[in-house]
Amino acid sequence: MRTSAFGLLFVALIAALALTASAHAAGHQKASPTYFLVAQPDLPDPMFRDSVVLMLPPTGTPLVVGLIVNKPTKIKLSDLFPSSGALKRRSDTAYFGGPVGINEPLALIRSDRAPDSAVPLFKNIYLDLKPGILMDKLKNSQMAAGMRLYLGRAQWTDEQLHNEMLENSWYNVPSDPQYVFSADPGTVWRTLVARAQAIETSAPQPFSQGVPQLLRVTWPSPLSGLDEPLPDRRSSGRYWLGQP
Repeated sequence: MRTSAFGLLFVALIAALALTASAHAAGHQKASPTYFLVAQPDLPDPMFRDSVVLMLPPTGTPLVVGLIVNKPTKIKLSDLFPSSGALKRRSDTAYFGGPVGINEPLALIRSDRAPDSAVPLFKNIYLDLKPGILMDKLKNSQMAAGMRLYLGRAQWTDEQLHNEMLENSWYNVPSDPQYVFSADPGTVWRTLVARAQAIETSAPQPFSQGVPQLLRVTWPSPLSGLDEPLPDRRSSGRYWLGQP
């Protein structure tokens, strides 16, 4: 029952993103708000350790969704799409986007022209909402070269992500397209951790001593209570959608 409910929420989220894409296609090509969640060095969850998550635009649903952008798999796109001539001589691999919905791939496309049914995230970078019909795009070698396919996604409810931020599990870092399509994804996490720690060091320090402080977090929608005391990690469980 729980998994079905989450599945219905994801369908609603995709529908909301599709409406956003339709609005952009009608002539409103303004990029949608995004940001990075960067795993802190002591994050114990093996699925998210050393991860950089590009958070997708808010849609008004109870779900907060992102794509891990720095973890290529060993699965070649040419193996996933053996009939694509544009991929036969390429070594590009799919990326691990997150532990939820592995069989529901999403794609990011870098293109001077907006693809159909796509949401602009940055200048010339789009979220493709119809990865099930990627074959048409993959026939174009230029389009194939500017595409990254993500297997799975990261997904929370607002409350889950709020609690993890209170546990200091994540840094919040402004998104930057150069890290989404980095030629060396293995360096992206360390680079952004260093940037987040530099921001934290330069932030004004409180007068109180010995009390861990939270960085201000820019949420997709207003949330209260970010200044409440940190919970005891020993008594706070971690859980993810799609898992019991």
